[in-house]
Amino acid sequence: MIKYRPHRGQLSDSMKEEREFLSIDEMFQFIIDSCPFPDLYKKEDLSVTEDLGKDTRISWKECRYVCTRRLGNQMYDVPQCIGMCSKED
Repeated sequence: MIKYRPHRGQLSDSMKEEREFLSIDEMFQFIIDSCPFPDLYKKEDLSVTEDLGKDTRISWKECRYVCTRRLGNQMYDVPQCIGMCSKED
């Protein structure tokens, strides 16, 4: 199971939008489908970082960045964080 939350200004706002998925691919598809702007994200531009450790503020087992290399027509040299996820058992 994959837990996901989008990047928001406050953790409490982010956690209100927490979702669970069966796979990373399913999570990526949700991110693309739930975006109000068509073609803002492409699946091939999305990535997940290595385990960054545990965020003690929430009950997730680990914490990883969900990043994109592209936002619309803007390409980034360094992927930008758009959310967080955790690979749970």
